[in-house]
Amino acid sequence: MLDGNNELTAWDRDHFFHPSTHMGMHARGETPTRVIGGGEGVYITDTNGKTSLDAFAGLYCVNVGYGRQKIADAIAEQAKNLAYYHAYVGHGTEASITLSKMIIDRAPEGMSRVYFGLSGSDANETNIKLIWYYNNILGRPEKKKIISRWRGYHGSGVMTGSLTGLHLFHNAFDLPRAPILHTEAPYFFRRPDRAMNEEQFSQFCADKLEEMRRLHRRADPWHRRHRAAAEGLLAEDPGRARQI
Repeated sequence: MLDGNNELTAWDRDHFFHPSTHMGMHARGETPTRVIGGGEGVYITDTNGKTSLDAFAGLYCVNVGYGRQKIADAIAEQAKNLAYYHAYVGHGTEASITLSKMIIDRAPEGMSRVYFGLSGSDANETNIKLIWYYNNILGRPEKKKIISRWRGYHGSGVMTGSLTGLHLFHNAFDLPRAPILHTEAPYFFRRPDRAMNEEQFSQFCADKLEEMRRLHRRADPWHRRHRAAAEGLLAEDPGRARQI
């Protein structure tokens, strides 16, 4: 048995590699650590017994909350039957095929296939590869540039980290990689000219994007109506969406 939080915290600082965490400071105990012990509904409880509202929803992915018995039972039943098998060269499983059909039945018109990934970063890396592959087989190998936005978050991989418009994800990682470009974020509070109203700022952002598109021909915007999650879900102004 673990000796309460002390031993667990020591193991954490000695052996657990945390993302977006200064490794040296964490190992020396100079940064806070919190060990989550459980969750129920929209709340999480740490090993010190402190309960908090998980407004972050895990990392935007615990949409149905914690402690859902039906989900736990379904996971356990599937693990007993078949915990995993790959999908390469035409292989499938009853669970993956059935889920694909369920998703398409509920998806917007025009969608017909489901490609499963492991995370948001993984999904966006796949999207980039699909876009490049699509243009290559159509004989447009030069159509590779993608325009993202400063302050937006798209992942932390090599190309998704390049798409992410935050210097923290670029510095010391040799990112962003070509052919990723960044344009103005639709962040009205941080507008360069405080005299701008929202409509003028929307036009400013649209003009910046058009200027970049003219400068870098064959570039495609990444996510036309994306919300910048890294900045507290900045919703795009409807006027700018129409202009784009």
